[in-house]
Amino acid sequence: MLNQEKRDYVKFLVAPWSRLSLINSIYPEPMGDCEYLLIKNVQNIYQSWKDSLEKLQTPYYLQIWLFETYISRSQVVCAIEDYKDFYQNTFEPIDEQPENGIQSSIHYNSKTAEYLDHFEWKLYRRLDYYDMADEEDVEMLQDIDPIRFLRKESIEGQEQQIVEIDKVWLIS
Repeated sequence: MLNQEKRDYVKFLVAPWSRLSLINSIYPEPMGDCEYLLIKNVQNIYQSWKDSLEKLQTPYYLQIWLFETYISRSQVVCAIEDYKDFYQNTFEPIDEQPENGIQSSIHYNSKTAEYLDHFEWKLYRRLDYYDMADEEDVEMLQDIDPIRFLRKESIEGQEQQIVEIDKVWLIS
C-alpha cells in the first residue's frame, strides 16, 4: 500500500470507541489496561514501520500522533517521496512546552512510561476553523467552550475563528 499510495496510517478501530453510539451517548476514553495497550502498540507499530522505511532508503515522514484528550484517535502516520512533507503542518506547535514534557500528559503513568520515555515528545494543537460569515459555523461555535477559542484570522478574505480541538503529542 505505501509504495502505491505513498502514505499510510494506522488507527485503532476498537469497539466501542470506533463506532457511532446508537443511543447518543459518549463513550469514555480508554483508560488503564486499554490505554496502556494502545500506547504500547502504537510504539511497536512505529518501530516496525521505522525499520521497514529505513530499508527503503528514501526520505520519509513517520510520526505517532498521540492525542491528549481523545487518545482513541491516536495513530501512526507515514509518507514517502512526494508526500513526505504532506503532514508537516497538520498541527500547530505550542510555543510554551510543559516543563516536564510527556510526563505532564494525562496518559503518563508507571505503566506507560516504559513506552513514552523511548522518545522526546513535543506538544502541538489540533485546530478547527470556523467561517464567521457562515451561519451554521457561527451556530456551532455557540456549543464550544470559549476557552478553546485561540484567535480570529482573515484567511483568503474570510474571517475565521480558530478553535483548539485537542492537544497532540508528536515525537520531536
